[in-house]
Amino acid sequence: MKNRFKTKLETRKNRFKRHGRNILREVSKAILLVVVILTITATMIYGYHYVVNSTYFQIKETIVKGCKELTEKDVLTLAAVKPFQSLLSINPDAVTRRITSNPWVKDVYIGRELPNRLVIEIRERTAVALVKRDSGFYLLDPEGIPFKRLQNGDETDLPVLSGCYAEDKTNAHLLNKSLELLSFLSNLKDFPAINRVSEIHGHEVFGLSLFTDSGLCLQLGFDNYDNKLKRLAPVMADLDRRNLKPGYLLIDLSDPTKITVQRRNVLGPSAPPGSKKELRT
Repeated sequence: MKNRFKTKLETRKNRFKRHGRNILREVSKAILLVVVILTITATMIYGYHYVVNSTYFQIKETIVKGCKELTEKDVLTLAAVKPFQSLLSINPDAVTRRITSNPWVKDVYIGRELPNRLVIEIRERTAVALVKRDSGFYLLDPEGIPFKRLQNGDETDLPVLSGCYAEDKTNAHLLNKSLELLSFLSNLKDFPAINRVSEIHGHEVFGLSLFTDSGLCLQLGFDNYDNKLKRLAPVMADLDRRNLKPGYLLIDLSDPTKITVQRRNVLGPSAPPGSKKELRT
C-alpha cells in the first residue's frame, strides 16, 4: 500500500515537472515573440523617421496648375507648405482643406513626384452671373451656387439674375431657368441685335425677360428660345428700315406668333454699384 502511494506521488511529480517545462517553454516563446515584435517596430519607426527626414526627399520644386483668378503665389500661401519640408510628410487632406478655404477654388489635386517635387492642381469656379442676396451681390457659378460676395477687384461685367431670390429664399425654378437661358445664349454666335446681356429677370407668371446693355428688353417667357429669337432678326430689320433705334424698346417674343414692340420708360431692375451696366428701377 505504501509503495503504491509512493508511486502515485512520483507520477504526479513527474507530471507537474513536464507541465512546468511546457509552460516555461511557452512563456519563453511569448517573451521572444514580444522582443522580436518590439525590435521590428523600433527598427521600422527609426527607418521611417530616417527616410522622412532625409534631405533626399526635401521639396525642391512646387508646381501649381489651373490658376486663372488666383495666382501661383496665392495658392502657395494657402497651401502653407513649410520650407525644406519632406515630400513624404505632406498631408494632402490638410493642404486641400487650406486651399479650398478660398471661395474661388472648387477642387484640388495634390500629387507627389518623387523624390522632391510637389504638384498642386486646382480647379477654379467660373462666375457666370451676379445675384443679389443679403443686401449684397454675389458671384454665381454655372451650378447656381452663389460662392463669393462681390468685392472690389471682382469682375462686374456679368449679367445680373434678378427675381430668383426673395427674402433670402431661393426660387429654384426661376434660377434654373435663368441659368438655362444663359447657357443657351453663350452658344449663340450671330445675334447682333442682342449685343451683350445685362440682366435676366425671372417671373413665375410671365417667365424670363432679357435686358441688354443698349437698353433693349426682350420678353421670352419660358423655353423654346431658339425659335423665339429667330423671330427677332426680321423685327430688328424692320425697325432699322423705319430708322427707329432699338434702345429702350420692349419686344415681347413670349408668343412667336404674335410679337409686340413698345417703348420703355424704365431700364430694368438694379445692378451692382460700379457695374458697367448699372440699371435704374
